[in-house]
Amino acid sequence: MLSRRQFLALAPGALASSFSLPETLTRHVPPQHLDHIIVGCSDLQSGIDYIEKLSGYRAEIGGSHPGVGTWNALLALGGRRYLEILAPDPQQDQQLWPEKLLQLTEPLIIGWAVRHKDLDNYALYLRKINVPCIGPRQASRTRPDGREFRWTFLTLQDDKQGLMPFFIDWDSASPHPSDEAPGASLLMEFSVIGAPLPSPSPRLDIKKGHSPGRTSQLQAKIAGQFGVFELVSKASLVEDRSLQPRQ
Repeated sequence: MLSRRQFLALAPGALASSFSLPETLTRHVPPQHLDHIIVGCSDLQSGIDYIEKLSGYRAEIGGSHPGVGTWNALLALGGRRYLEILAPDPQQDQQLWPEKLLQLTEPLIIGWAVRHKDLDNYALYLRKINVPCIGPRQASRTRPDGREFRWTFLTLQDDKQGLMPFFIDWDSASPHPSDEAPGASLLMEFSVIGAPLPSPSPRLDIKKGHSPGRTSQLQAKIAGQFGVFELVSKASLVEDRSLQPRQ
């Protein structure tokens, strides 16, 4: 088993050889590196109601993502982490609405973000080892009260249907969404469970586990007012041959 210290100590040059993991794994992400978890839904108010029933706390509208077709609501998860509830924005052109959100019949985890302070060099490194990525790109959103949030982000071209993270760096002049997000929920554990996945970030901790089948799924365990509850993603099939970096 790779200890957390051993994995974090991997030099960048060792990443290519570790990109495809040889066994079925359960992956636990160190809390200090996880920025936020995204729960998708087809209607924002319904998503807010759903999370409130589980947690006992009501998420607050965060704002709209102009030109993207979405808006969100946020809930604090403790330790500079937060839950983002994401849905189509009825004030934007319906042609922009993400199809995967419209197809959801219940709120599910659809993505997650890991903090990273040097996205330009990290993007260069991923491309060097033939891991296609998009960005870094800059983005922003404005809260209903006019306050602006700004960040830079880097995404993998193939994120395994949201199972792999994207990487985010908040502008030093921008507030962090967790600073003012409501609620007192606490993220207890966040894992990728099931079949092995590539690991493009040397900051992710790894523990071995065993699960039947060949699917992977995101799982978050969160403590709220009513006790610990779970949020999950759609289980996705991951083919072994897709895990290797392209030569």
